[in-house]
Amino acid sequence: MENEIKKIKDVLMNPLKIGPHEAGKLYDYYRYYKDRKKKAKFLQVVVKYLNGDGFVITAYFVRQIT
Repeated sequence: MENEIKKIKDVLMNPLKIGPHEAGKLYDYYRYYKDRKKKAKFLQVVVKYLNGDGFVITAYFVRQIT
């Protein structure tokens, strides 16, 4: 995902949806990228908040929002 840093920032600044992550105390940020050639077109960024600061845990493309 190193070459997707701009998209990760875009997801965090302009998310399509924010929801709780299944692991608890984490949040999923989503954004849709229709020009992507692969079937997984939603970029999911998992964020953890600690003492008011947010940290990106991981990011990956998925086919649908969960």
